[in-house]
Amino acid sequence: MAEQLPKDCIGAENGDVARYFSKAAATRTPLSVSFELTRRCNFRCVHCYLGNQEKIHKHRHQELDTETVIRLLDDMVKTGTLFLLLTGGDPMLRPDFVKIYEHAVRIGLLVTVFCNGSLLTDDIINSFIRYPPRVVEVTLYGATSQIFEAITQKSGSFAACMEGIARLRAAKVRLYLKTMVLTLNMDEFQTIRAIAGGIGVPFRHDCSLHAVMPNDDNDGCANCGSDLTDPLRFRISPEQAAEIDMGVNELALRLTESTETLCSKKYSDALYRCGAGRVSYHVTPYGQLMPCLITHSHSVTLGEEGIGAGWKALLKEFSKHVEVASFPCHDCNNKDICTGCPSAFALATGRPEKVDTFYCQYAECRRKKIEEFSKNGC
Repeated sequence: MAEQLPKDCIGAENGDVARYFSKAAATRTPLSVSFELTRRCNFRCVHCYLGNQEKIHKHRHQELDTETVIRLLDDMVKTGTLFLLLTGGDPMLRPDFVKIYEHAVRIGLLVTVFCNGSLLTDDIINSFIRYPPRVVEVTLYGATSQIFEAITQKSGSFAACMEGIARLRAAKVRLYLKTMVLTLNMDEFQTIRAIAGGIGVPFRHDCSLHAVMPNDDNDGCANCGSDLTDPLRFRISPEQAAEIDMGVNELALRLTESTETLCSKKYSDALYRCGAGRVSYHVTPYGQLMPCLITHSHSVTLGEEGIGAGWKALLKEFSKHVEVASFPCHDCNNKDICTGCPSAFALATGRPEKVDTFYCQYAECRRKKIEEFSKNGC
């Protein structure tokens, strides 16, 4: 979760994030937490990995209540957490969003909010003005209503999103735009990126779709009605993904630097090499503590003992998982430019050690593009 952030974001100054996470890794301090306040959303995105929104809305009563959420936030601070992501679904669907958000900021957490931009009320905007977030990230699925709403399956969603973006800018809230690149919006990618550039806000993209999560809210698909085809059908090809990545100059430079330092790096034999379950974790709307949003092979039900006990239990269980001898990623020369991970593999193939070959092809295409990029002196 120590991703690249705009330089004007709280906590991103002078490499502070990297230093914080390095110290946290040494002491196994859960520095960063993502809190999924709800899986409900007012959009029905065709590629969503959370599941079918009609089913998700039916068990909203199972979500943690306000008092429990606030107690967990207090526990997070006691265990050393500094960075908090409030996400969903769309967290603004909860009528207690402002109360939760403001409590988190008041107790010292640096809060990032992920939302779709369409649910920004006056109360929420005023709350962001009173208690500035670290950053608010809004997903822009298209540059036109036709493409945007083909993805969200919600009439009027494009106009609502753009109005939300305008309101955040008018309130001078730190704003970050992003998009998921799909077969449906690939042709509009450069225009989406230009929208962000035109209003002077940072922008990032992702070409790696996830398969749906293994729960009762999906039947092998997200919001596809009677069509049970997995949303991975909306993936662009590895070649197209690499082309898009290398067309973003700052990303191309970072990827090139990664390949130059690869040979000097040493890796542990752990199956999971990221910070999930080591310096960060995820909390579901239903009170489950997991290593990250998509790592479902391990979870701890939070009880009266709270976050501290849950974190210790997760650390103990998750640390047992080391790399299997046949795991192909161990000796791969592309590991530093690959977007794949065991958790993503598990969603797509059923097992964390069984690689989804899309990621292998994607990383290899990236390497070829990087070599061209370097050769041309870009």
